[in-house]
Amino acid sequence: MGELTIISSIGRLFTAGAAGVVENAAVVIRDGTISFAGPEALLAEHLVGIRSDGTEVDLKGALVTPGLIDAHSHPVYAGNRFAEIAQRSAGASYSQIAASGGGIAATVAATRAASSDSLASAARHRLRSWLDGGTTTVEAKTGYHLDGPGEIEAVRILAGLAGEPDLPSIEVTWLAGHGIGPEYGDDGDGYIDEACRWCADARSAGARHADVFCDEGYFTVEQSRRLLTAASSAGMLPRIHADELARTGGARLAAELGCSSADHLLRVEATDARLLADAGVVATLAPVTALAMGRRPPVRALLEAGVTIALGSDHNPGTCGTTSMSLVVALAVAELGLSVHQALEAATAGGAASLHLADRGRIVAGSRADIVAWDADHEGAFSWNYGLRPLRIWKA
Repeated sequence: MGELTIISSIGRLFTAGAAGVVENAAVVIRDGTISFAGPEALLAEHLVGIRSDGTEVDLKGALVTPGLIDAHSHPVYAGNRFAEIAQRSAGASYSQIAASGGGIAATVAATRAASSDSLASAARHRLRSWLDGGTTTVEAKTGYHLDGPGEIEAVRILAGLAGEPDLPSIEVTWLAGHGIGPEYGDDGDGYIDEACRWCADARSAGARHADVFCDEGYFTVEQSRRLLTAASSAGMLPRIHADELARTGGARLAAELGCSSADHLLRVEATDARLLADAGVVATLAPVTALAMGRRPPVRALLEAGVTIALGSDHNPGTCGTTSMSLVVALAVAELGLSVHQALEAATAGGAASLHLADRGRIVAGSRADIVAWDADHEGAFSWNYGLRPLRIWKA
């Protein structure tokens, strides 16, 4: 008959779906899938004819949401960049640090020097903390080898971790286009030519998505177009780091190519927002990085244009060490101006849309049972307790 779990006495059920918030609710899980989510008064009717020996959980009025989804992270790396973070706090710019050998280049050197086993162990430790904090799906990028064998091995590491039961579900993104490999000097075109030839192997190794850093000092719009077109031809879904450091056209390219997501968007304008909306591109925003960079994305323009918003931690060794998506939700309210409901939808249904995952992000019948009960009785607690902790987590 399969596994049955009945979750009752839910004070508030934040569905992220058409039902909105349901008070005094219950959820029924059958074989990892939600079969009922709604008022507890209707639970008995749903259970007619269903065997009664399943697991019953009384949440005593707790808040329940879908499992949070981190739609932007970089968890495979070695070393740290704490010293340059201190430099940046004293006034050094992102570009200045990169020009002096810091930034992505510093992490590439440390990551290339590390063994595959040590990289996998470190990534496993980080990813476990995501799940412990109530995040049940994480988009995880490569991007700190910047050579063919290393980038493919990073994909394999993430694909291998994706099957481990005590980790979140992992959506693997191949980010060979994070920067120019050091062997290529300033030859971005030559590096992109090589990276295009790695696409098929990246897909075979387990990458479902591909990404590129289209911005000032990194890759041009034309270089980014070439790489994402090759990645799409290899069967990967295109994503893009766009217009974070300057308005160079990354968002417009995302609309042109129909990318799943355009990320960061600190410099976009209302015209860019309308293009993203018309093309159905999700805007994945990273509040922690926006705070670190001292610039907010134009959230009002994005929302007014009808763009779907997702949220990401942008966990990486240079700007953000958090794995707490509940903290990201709080900062999306405090720093980006989203309401609590908008921020939670962005961290659940929005993240699912960003990753083309139709089976999660909402608590509705038929969805995958990624569910979190929180140490609170109202969703407003996310904006009060920065880093709200879960009481219990169900992953499928």
